[in-house]
Parts: sequence; C-alpha cells; structure tokens
Amino acid sequence: MEQENISCTPPEIREAAANAVNKLLPAKSKSIYDKEYNTFDSWCLKMCVKTISENVLLAYYDEMSKTKKSSTLWASYSMLRACLNVYKNVDISKFARLQEFLKQQSIGYQPKKSNILQSSEIDRFIQEADDLPYLAIKVILIIGYVGACHRDELLNMTIDDVKFRDEIIIVNISKTKNHSPRMFVISELQWIHLIQKYLNLRPVTATTKRFFLTYRNGRCLSSPIGINKIGQVPKTIASYLKLANPECYTGHCFRRSSASHLANKGEDLVTIKNHGGWKSSAVAEGYIETSLKRKIEIGRMFNSVNSPQPSTSTSIPIPNFGVENDITSPEVNVQVQQDLNYKHDVITQNLPSLTIHAQDTCSATVNLYN
Repeated sequence: MEQENISCTPPEIREAAANAVNKLLPAKSKSIYDKEYNTFDSWCLKMCVKTISENVLLAYYDEMSKTKKSSTLWASYSMLRACLNVYKNVDISKFARLQEFLKQQSIGYQPKKSNILQSSEIDRFIQEADDLPYLAIKVILIIGYVGACHRDELLNMTIDDVKFRDEIIIVNISKTKNHSPRMFVISELQWIHLIQKYLNLRPVTATTKRFFLTYRNGRCLSSPIGINKIGQVPKTIASYLKLANPECYTGHCFRRSSASHLANKGEDLVTIKNHGGWKSSAVAEGYIETSLKRKIEIGRMFNSVNSPQPSTSTSIPIPNFGVENDITSPEVNVQVQQDLNYKHDVITQNLPSLTIHAQDTCSATVNLYN
C-alpha cells in the first residue's frame, strides 16, 4: 500500500520532499553525519542486517565500545539518531535499553576539558603584555571572556555587532551555535580603550565587515583573522604567562573561564545559562570549574556558629567568676581560691592557660582561647 502511495506521488513532489528532508541535518556538518551513517550502513551489510532494531544497535555499540571512548559513543549516537530519522524514518531515541547501555559506558569516564584562565591571570596579561604584538589578542580575550564566546562567534562578529554607548560597549552575537542571539556589555574602562584602539587601526580599504582583522606590528591588515588563529589565542596567553601545559588552553577556554568566574562569584545557574546561551543545565554545569578559593569559602559554611573565633585583642582579659574582692589582696578568702580551681577544672579543662601570681596567697589563671 505504501509503495502504491509513493508511485502515485508526482515526481516533482517527491523531489521537493527529498530536498526538505536533506535540510533536516545541520548544513555545516552534514558530511560528518553522512560519514557516520555510512559507517553504520556498511556494518549492517557486513552483518547481513536488513531491519534496524534496538538489538541491532546494541550489538553495534557494544562492538564500538571496545575501542572507543564514552564521548565518541555519544557523539556517534547523536549523529546516527538524526540520520536514521531522516533516511530511514526510524526513531532510535525511543530505545531505552540502548540509552541505558551508553550511560553505563560513561561511568568513571572523565572527559578532557580546556583549562581556564583565572581573573588574576587575565588582568596580568592585559597589564603586562605589550600592545605592539599582543593588541589583537587582548581584544579577542576581552570579548571572548566577557561574552563567553565560541571561536565561531568571534570569527563571525562584525563591526555592526559592537556598539559604543557612553562608557560601555554593547556587543550583540547574532550567529550562535543554538541560533539564539544574545547580548553582553563591557564596562571596564581600560578594556574599552583597548578595543577602541584596535578599532581605530582598521584600514579604510577593508572590504569585509568582520570585526577581527589580521594584526601585525602595530597595524591591521585588510584580511580577517582565521578561525584557527582565534582558537589558538588561549594557548598564546598561557604561554606568555608561563602557565603549566599551555596546550590544554583550547578554544573552549573563554566560555569555561567566563562561566566559572560567574559561578565562583555566587551567580545562580539561570544567570549563567542566559549569559552563555546554554539551554541545558547539565551542559552549562559542564563548563563550570570551581576555584580553590570558592571551595574554601564553601567549606567554611559548614563551620559551627559556636566555634571559637580567632581573637583580635592585644590584651588578655582576666575572667570574673563573680568574685567582688580584689584577687591581688592578701585577704582573699581560701574558699574563693577553691571556687576558682573548681571552675577552671570543669569549664576550661585541657585548654592552654597562663597563671599570674600576685602575692604568696593569691594566683589567677587566664585561659587562652583560639
């Protein structure tokens, strides 16, 4: 019956439908999706598989898991899910056992993430690095860090996206990975001056509207900066600062550094998601790296409110146990001395102390609290 319906469909309608279906895959990475689909299709031919089922996919990914990491399995699953839905009209997202299998492969797996730049390191680079060779890198750092930008977003940024308003800069990112434009503001005066300085070097002969142009020896050229050059900026900064493993500062460094900075300042997850354009809380949390300073602050939150606090006094007060007589007087009653000894033993047992001898018949003990 289905075959009859297809044969009755006019050729031009079938062609239009095929073109529409092909647009369901991401245009930029369609070749990668097709490659993953062809790999699975070849495996099915080799294994004489004619019908795609959950058992077939379980066997396929079980074999793949012997040589591939968990992140590779999930990436393959995501691409294959889209391709099978488009080319075979099969929805593998309903295969619960397959998803559970992939989750099991993720147990104990620690994905490699870009190192982050601390705010103090960013300030040091901007203050110390010479503008002559590093001005463009500084501007990429400022915009990428404040805006939590992908390298693609920096690459596609145009001069129309950067607006100067009084003592702030408003930056609009129109082309984003999830197709949701966002906006952020730069308010640090020194950073604004550096961006203005870089923009003033833009040649009048430039025909492109791309914001970032090639910068050499204190002047901008008409050619735009490439995506690989932008992606290497974090590594260049780490090398200048002599940080360990500069190769670990990748193109995701700015997004991770920006998200981590906000989290360590105590901002909530909703604010962080809106700032970076993340729709998934799990994805946003994956970009956050909690600093040691913040971990110490969190640890102190568990301290008892009744815990003794460090003393800031320069003098050592002698506690008054209700004795109205002068304890330095030789007329002090023996009973008072016994009361002092008793309260010292019960209340301040095992605490460090200092004993003051006034006369032959009188002494006072001062307990030292931490």
